Amino acid sequence: MLSDMDCILLHGWGVTHRVWQGFVAKFNGFDNVLMPCLYDISKKSKDKGFGSIADTLSRIIKKDSVVIAWSIGGLIALRLMPLTKKIKAVIFIASTPCFLNKEEWPNAIQKNKLDELTKRFSEDTKSALNNFSGLVAAGDPAPLETNKYIRKNLAKETEKEILSCWLREMGADDQRKKFMEIEIPSNMILGRNDVLIKHKIQNQMKALNPNTQISIVENCGHAPFISKPTETYDLMHHFLNEKV
Repeated sequence: MLSDMDCILLHGWGVTHRVWQGFVAKFNGFDNVLMPCLYDISKKSKDKGFGSIADTLSRIIKKDSVVIAWSIGGLIALRLMPLTKKIKAVIFIASTPCFLNKEEWPNAIQKNKLDELTKRFSEDTKSALNNFSGLVAAGDPAPLETNKYIRKNLAKETEKEILSCWLREMGADDQRKKFMEIEIPSNMILGRNDVLIKHKIQNQMKALNPNTQISIVENCGHAPFISKPTETYDLMHHFLNEKV
């Protein structure tokens, strides 16, 4: 029963936990809905990497929970699941266990694009965050609205050190083995027009873990929970009612 469980929302790179505020209003049925600030958790961890963040999160989780992880939040979720038995289901949004294109792993981010963002971020943090906001909104039916919402919830420039660390780790991290080993109910929601994580990656993920349920939200980009909140929530609701 969801009423006996918590829901934990993990945000992505470049934004704060407040990015969930417009979406979380739709949630009901959970005992608690938690939106941890991953920057604060990173500061309390032994280092700023995804593994340490996951370790800290594992000690925060007090009861059976569903984890919903957007973008690089999925890499943290994949590290978190083996650390606690309290996670009963996981929903990934616009995520992948390996964010960097490889010869046998297409449809993710090209290395030169990540290098370009990393360089731009080191030189002009504000400009890079605004550019990232545009990439998130690309492919949406109303990209200006999504862009505006993302910009309202961008991380502060004072978090530059943490964000730089996450960019480096995003390029190096490969959690495909952990994705293969997921045994709890899992769902992947992708945007049809996402320019960062192409929806065609669904075939690669199915090959890794055939038990993962994959859904495509039409006419949206990298943040379907922002541009298509009703459709995204309905997919989650159906999945959880069926599997949990």
